[in-house]
Amino acid sequence: MRIILIQSRYQNIFNRIYLGVHTYLWVILPMLVLPVIWEREINWDSIQLTLLFGFIIISSISIWLFVFNRGDGAVIEYGLEMTDEGISYIRYGSKTQIKWCDFNGFQIINKWPRMILLKGKGGKMIEFSYYTFSGEQRLKLFQTLASM
Repeated sequence: MRIILIQSRYQNIFNRIYLGVHTYLWVILPMLVLPVIWEREINWDSIQLTLLFGFIIISSISIWLFVFNRGDGAVIEYGLEMTDEGISYIRYGSKTQIKWCDFNGFQIINKWPRMILLKGKGGKMIEFSYYTFSGEQRLKLFQTLASM
């Protein structure tokens, strides 16, 4: 058996925005709540600047990957490889593997951000965003993991 799931460019951008919104919410929320608690005026300019900065970072990374990570030498940004030996999570060309004999199940964490957790014996875990892969790829992943 050899199944390889590779994140598409669209899925990469969608996932990057999804995780970016989660991260920036925790930055902006105190900027909204603390002035109310301290009875001060909310600094809308700082909030807009923070949002703009986040948008520029997410856009720049996506454009950079689109332009430079192509062709035969392209690095797999996010992927999963399932073989007879085990399951490997690929992140920018670096692999983390859990052998099937050490595989201890998987869990979908239904909090925000939604995550997938692959559990291994001895506390070894692989965690990645639920939206790292498309719905079709997730279905294939869950079917394969359920049969193990």
